[in-house]
Amino acid sequence: MFKRQIILLLLFFPVCLSAQQKEISVRVHNQPLSKVLVNLRDKHAIRFSFDDNLLSQYKVTLNKTFTTPESAVRELLKPFPLAFSRQGDVFVIWEKAGRPVTHGRFYLKGYIKDDKTGEPLAFSHILTNEKNTVSDVEGYFSEIVSHDSLYHLIISHLGYYILDTLLSPENMHVIRLSPSSVRLQEVKITGKAIDYVSQIGQQPGIIRLNSKVATHLPGYGDNSVFNLLRLQPGILASGEQTNSLIIWGSYTGQSKVMFDGFTVYGLRNFNDNISSFNPLMAKDIEVMKGGYDARYGERVGGIVNISGITGNTKKVSFVLNVNNMTLNSLLEIPFKNRSALVIAFRHTYFNLYNPSDYTLHRKDTAARPADISIHVVPDYVFRDMNIKYSGLTGKNDHYYLSLYGSNDLFDYNINQVIQFRKILKNTQEENTQTGGSFFYGKSWKKGASTNFLASFSLLQKKYGSDYRRIKTWSGVVDTLDKTLSHNSLSELTVKADNRFPVSAHHTLEFGGGLIANSSYLKVDTFDVAMSDINVSSSRAFAYFQDVISAGKQFTLKIGSRMTYAFNLQKFYPEPRISAIWKPSEKWTFTLAWGLYNQYVAKTSVVDNQGNYRYLWAVCDNKDIPVLKAMHNVAGVSFAKKGYIISLEGYFKTIDGLSRFFRYRNIVTPGIYHGKGRSYGLDLMLKKDYKGSTFWVAYSLSRTEERFDYFPKRLRKFRRAPQDQRHEVKVGVMVNLHPVYLSANYVYGSGFPIAYNQGQKIEKNYPYSRLDVAASWKFLNRKLKGEIGLSVLNVLNTQNIKFSNFEKVPLNQTSSINIYAEAIPFTPTLYLKLSF
Repeated sequence: MFKRQIILLLLFFPVCLSAQQKEISVRVHNQPLSKVLVNLRDKHAIRFSFDDNLLSQYKVTLNKTFTTPESAVRELLKPFPLAFSRQGDVFVIWEKAGRPVTHGRFYLKGYIKDDKTGEPLAFSHILTNEKNTVSDVEGYFSEIVSHDSLYHLIISHLGYYILDTLLSPENMHVIRLSPSSVRLQEVKITGKAIDYVSQIGQQPGIIRLNSKVATHLPGYGDNSVFNLLRLQPGILASGEQTNSLIIWGSYTGQSKVMFDGFTVYGLRNFNDNISSFNPLMAKDIEVMKGGYDARYGERVGGIVNISGITGNTKKVSFVLNVNNMTLNSLLEIPFKNRSALVIAFRHTYFNLYNPSDYTLHRKDTAARPADISIHVVPDYVFRDMNIKYSGLTGKNDHYYLSLYGSNDLFDYNINQVIQFRKILKNTQEENTQTGGSFFYGKSWKKGASTNFLASFSLLQKKYGSDYRRIKTWSGVVDTLDKTLSHNSLSELTVKADNRFPVSAHHTLEFGGGLIANSSYLKVDTFDVAMSDINVSSSRAFAYFQDVISAGKQFTLKIGSRMTYAFNLQKFYPEPRISAIWKPSEKWTFTLAWGLYNQYVAKTSVVDNQGNYRYLWAVCDNKDIPVLKAMHNVAGVSFAKKGYIISLEGYFKTIDGLSRFFRYRNIVTPGIYHGKGRSYGLDLMLKKDYKGSTFWVAYSLSRTEERFDYFPKRLRKFRRAPQDQRHEVKVGVMVNLHPVYLSANYVYGSGFPIAYNQGQKIEKNYPYSRLDVAASWKFLNRKLKGEIGLSVLNVLNTQNIKFSNFEKVPLNQTSSINIYAEAIPFTPTLYLKLSF
């Protein structure tokens, strides 16, 4: 069992170097050795790692002066059965074994958990004498070591104090980390370092985010997860596209968002107010922008993997959050300290939008643009619920059952006279998302582990559009559009992931499973059935990868993923390779390459006015080809004294794009296919200091496409709809506990907006938004509270939402562009109570 140890990690006095050059005097009489070492820490900034209970048993009497820390430590330990080694600038002290150290194969393993709630801490970093390791989704880690003596470990997790400790092999350890955001005023933790907002540059294409700090960012509170995501390099923030993340130039639907192992396809989320994820349920956020390993597939873009909380196993707790729009609540109920039930619920409590004026633009053959103001009355209802039961069984085996359901309804009406014509337009969209997963994690005796997961997900989208134009002088009614559509996509997955340490520097990871998708599409136009398609697809997949490490400096992953599509009767190999080289503690170099396939696609549909809509479909390699992509990723990062500089480049190609055209003015209606490519650079500069963080992220990118409907003389790569050249993000979070201040600014150079008679209009609409926020925690022993104020778009800059742009005809020569303006100047207020 894991012995409780108090590790003194000492980082005081910035004049550490000059202090160590002075003489070290030890004048003590019959004092515990642990106390003597603490005094040396305070006076000379010498760092130690030891078992406090062990060293307090030994009494020291000494009066002597030393010229170096090594000589002082050696003299202090000389009378006792203790030994030490220096690892970096830390003196690690342990008890000499009563028997010789045995060399061979031993297993260093354990679970990492939250000290307050018992929550497993997924993807924690473990640095040992011999290598680096990352825990799995349930906080479990294991590695083979070469002898059975004590090992020095440094364990870190975003948002928690770093633990410096000693562990012995063979026992199953339970290691508890203390959260850096301590709720009770009476509790103070000093002398320890903290992991802050994000980890970047340590693995190719991967960012890990601290969900605990997301609540301090400006926003409504219900979208804090996506607020944090949008401020990372490589993730599009301009245009406020949150219901389908655009990562490294990927098209909508090509990036995957997972919660507790099941896919979330995204809600309408019309104006960036409410995200698909309840922030009270989020625990760990891992962003894989590209070049990810063979364990992950089914997408040609990026993957965002969010792990939900497992619940407080120690006491009943309740959280209530109220903001301008929604009520959000969370209830945690423990059962016998080994399991917990979590229930979370959100609901809008009044109409989200007030009637507002939108500025519309008309262009005619005379090329005389005129602004037209149309009164739009939107209506919006949103609700969702999470239910999760998780616990322990057997000897630390973990399990959970997670369920999710949500409904999002949006519609707007236009009823206004323009140029002697009365415009009547009604648009409605309803999205229903359900999902769930069952997980069981088993740890074996020899350090191996198996994770079993069964999950399902279902998205249903209903869309209706009715557009009529009445000539006021004659009363003649022209019905220009009457469309009803129903689109659904389901996914059922059963899989098992295995991890088996072979040697101290060699680990095998392998697994496989089954995936079944079904898509349904029905479209009626003017009461005539245009489409009625129901397609299913099932696939078997297996993967294998070898993780080879050469100490702490080099890690190589070589693997492949193989998928067999039953409906296509075809194998799809996906080889992957990645490497991490750390020549020193400060520098990290990363490389990754891989092939990726996607078997369901979100196909773009272009109507007679050039408007884009997106529908899900199962790939059949006829109308909808299987998407194929190649990722190339390379990066370098530098970290020192809280500073992080990360530079990452990528080049991606994609084949199998599909686009359905109903735009008769450009091409013959039908389905067309194309290719795409994207490349760019992400730069991240970040400084962490005493709980506060400042960062600057810059993305330089280009995304291009080439379709077979392009005119032959112009059939070359041109800008894709989501292409944007420059994006800059600046963020700052100041921890003045119990007061927190934050601000962020986003600038984007803009997207190409429209096509005209086959000729692309290269007009960009830049994006600019400044947000600020302040929050205050008022605490006592039982009831905890937090109140926050945010001001979004402080400068009231007019921006256009990328996903809400619509063109409707007015007459033979004029049309109206209807676009939803992004968030204007908006103050928001939230109150959070918990016990």
